[in-house]
Amino acid sequence: MKRGFVLALAAALSACAPTPVRMPAAQAAEVLNLFAAGAGPANICSRNGRALLRGAVQAHSREMAQAGVAWPVIPQASQETENVTSVDISVMIAFAAGFVKPSDFRTPARGMLAHLTFTHWPEIQRMRGAADVACAEVQALQQAASGFVVEQSRLAQMVHAAHLRGQSASERLQRQSVRLERAQTRMNESAAVLESRMREAGV
Repeated sequence: MKRGFVLALAAALSACAPTPVRMPAAQAAEVLNLFAAGAGPANICSRNGRALLRGAVQAHSREMAQAGVAWPVIPQASQETENVTSVDISVMIAFAAGFVKPSDFRTPARGMLAHLTFTHWPEIQRMRGAADVACAEVQALQQAASGFVVEQSRLAQMVHAAHLRGQSASERLQRQSVRLERAQTRMNESAAVLESRMREAGV
């Protein structure tokens, strides 16, 4: 990954109007991964940061559509959540909060996002407008949810590997289960803080 390109792109934003930033698909994937990790090259609470994120979403969505892939993965049932990545959930929360717009996505994902749900926080649709009154809290939830998905994926991979080897629950699996529980607690607490902040703001 050419991180230098992303940093230079972010620096150039200050001289640009806050419209979605055009970029190649490879750099878009890097930007999305950085945002999901809480290390975005620009502050999501700024107009320029949102312009960068929207541009990345547009470029990545376009590339996925050209490949015949509906993106992001939007779980419609609990058994589908294992296919959701940290980038998927980060982008879904960004959409729910108003950081990115329906027009930034290609169909059919554009229509599916209108009915967005997430198994571990069904009230995600209530976030519309939260970006304007609780941006920091949205950021915290975005990072917590991304972390939860990462830990969930790691546990699933470890369970699968243990099954292939014919092994039962190991100490490593138990430790990963604890990490997953902590990540879920952090996500739920972040969601509660955000909801509280929104109630205070009358949203």
